Amino acid sequence: MSQTANNPAARAAPKSVLTLSADASRLHGRVALVTGAGRGAGRAHARLLASLGAAVVVLDIDADAANHTAAEIEQAGGRSIAITADITQRALAEQAIARSVELLGGIDILVHNAGLIYSMTGLENTDEANFDRLLQINVHAPMYLTRAALPWLRASRAARVIFISSQWGQVPDGHSYGYMVAKAAQLGLMKTMAKEFVREGILVNAVTPGAILTRMVPDEYIADECANIPLGRLAHPEEIAAAVAFLASDQAAFITGQVIPVNGGALMVGI
Repeated sequence: MSQTANNPAARAAPKSVLTLSADASRLHGRVALVTGAGRGAGRAHARLLASLGAAVVVLDIDADAANHTAAEIEQAGGRSIAITADITQRALAEQAIARSVELLGGIDILVHNAGLIYSMTGLENTDEANFDRLLQINVHAPMYLTRAALPWLRASRAARVIFISSQWGQVPDGHSYGYMVAKAAQLGLMKTMAKEFVREGILVNAVTPGAILTRMVPDEYIADECANIPLGRLAHPEEIAAAVAFLASDQAAFITGQVIPVNGGALMVGI
């Protein structure tokens, strides 16, 4: 059994990850909006972007979680606001963008992180309502938000749209149809946006994590997950955030339409 499964302390991020924000002014003057930022990987994205100097909109359907993350950023010396919205509803997504711009003056970085997963079922037991909900959160919501944010992305000197997809959008596992299809569709959406907006200087990319140490992976499943990953462990949320921070930075100014796998080698063995 994996040491991670037996040792709760293993859920803490490696020290090398926690020192990634050495250049604390790298994103100074930019505004980042992160969806699903109340907890888990989204929280890590928001905190790291803020530590690099960005003002961060913490957007989440859970008001308490959003407020908690925003408060953490403020307490650490960053600038953040919390917005609560169900971004699968177009009008609410548009209102969230408008409110962000009203309070922070624009949007430079848009991180489509919000996501969920339902039962791990085969085709015959796939629930249509759940299937539709996964498409709404992974495809419809990013489309609504990006479209609403376009005037400000076009005005930005360093516009970035970053999708948090999944390795299972690249290599399906033969079940969890709603999740697999939604994540694959998300990658198609990303590439289409990247091609449309490349001449306008809006860079669009995706990060495809494997299993991450968040509440989406209960402790009882960690050992099995680790057994399928060449590096022998799950990703820490901060390790996914590091890829997001890179894509948001000037160092990634020549990268668009790309899929960046962060999965401990799982994709190379076809998992």
